[in-house]
Amino acid sequence: MSILYFDCFSGIAGDMTTAALLSLTGAEKELRKVLKGVPLSGYRFATERGHSCGMGGTRVSVKVSGKPAHARHLPDIVSLLKSSALPAETLARAVRCFELLGASEAKVHGVSIDKVHFHEVGAVDAIVDIVSGCFLFELSGAKAAYCSSLPGGSGEVRSDHGKIPVPAPATLELLKGARWRFGEGEGELVTPTGAALLRAFDVSFERPPEMITRAVGIGLGHRELAGRPNLLRVVLGDAARAPLSADRVLEIEANIDDMSPQRFELLIERALAAGALDVAILPATMKKNRPGWVLRILSPSERLEAVSGAVFSISTAIGLRYHTCDRLKLDRAIQDVMTRYGRVRVKAATLPDGSARPVPEYEDVKKIVGKGKATFDEVAMEVAKKWQR
Repeated sequence: MSILYFDCFSGIAGDMTTAALLSLTGAEKELRKVLKGVPLSGYRFATERGHSCGMGGTRVSVKVSGKPAHARHLPDIVSLLKSSALPAETLARAVRCFELLGASEAKVHGVSIDKVHFHEVGAVDAIVDIVSGCFLFELSGAKAAYCSSLPGGSGEVRSDHGKIPVPAPATLELLKGARWRFGEGEGELVTPTGAALLRAFDVSFERPPEMITRAVGIGLGHRELAGRPNLLRVVLGDAARAPLSADRVLEIEANIDDMSPQRFELLIERALAAGALDVAILPATMKKNRPGWVLRILSPSERLEAVSGAVFSISTAIGLRYHTCDRLKLDRAIQDVMTRYGRVRVKAATLPDGSARPVPEYEDVKKIVGKGKATFDEVAMEVAKKWQR
């Protein structure tokens, strides 16, 4: 399984992402051909080899001629992208990137997503950066992406809304769940465009698995930073074959024969919310030959009290038994597959021989089937076809 790792040593921006992925893939000719299919004019896409604090890399520039374009709304940008000749996967990812940006801006400013004005991000250079980044990401062939912790920067940045602190509010909204090093570095080091691309790439901020590196790309920013090179490093590699991992959990059980089965739905929800790893309800025959159920829960040991409290608050159980279990686990990751029916999350488990076993997320498939776009089998076939690429 191919893995892409974003080492955001000095942060990330749209142009740095394009430059790093271009350095990695060497696909300048292919990128220029794709950009010609986007109905934008009045700009020149330039690349060069450069240095930052003695480290070499690729730098890209989108040089716009004439007056700046008026602010665009999300429907304007989506319409522009859909009228292009972009590959289907690139188009879907680029549209999603702008939708993520729109949703974050809408939440920050308290307006509907269609009323968000894309000023800096709606400009020609940002559109080119996002399209380029999405195309090159698809071209890399990565099945999963990981990202390092992020430097928060310091100070303020100017926007059409005046001065705002860094990281910008929309950037923080986009990167909820990311690991930050607040106060590190000068100025804005993670831009909203860079943040949206990370989300569109579905990066994980967990520790990446061991990998055998195949290629490294270095993308340079346009300003010099004090005491550090201004660069983004991306590493492409293959997941190394790893032994099964093991951990220890609690198995919690209770026999129940005097409760309405309607309560089980809420009981399962409460137990999972309290930290349970899995909940199962097994039919059983109890004393006096009464039909009943065995409630079986897997839980981390530190969540025993919380999970037990959830069970007692909903069920008629007056006691629980529990014991320690050792278990073996396959490494797994959630990845996105762009299909002609829409985005489908896939849980990919890595088998001991290094091969992957992908399983589409049921809720995503159900949503597509519910809209009448395809059958379950058609979605499964489409996911399998895209996964093999």
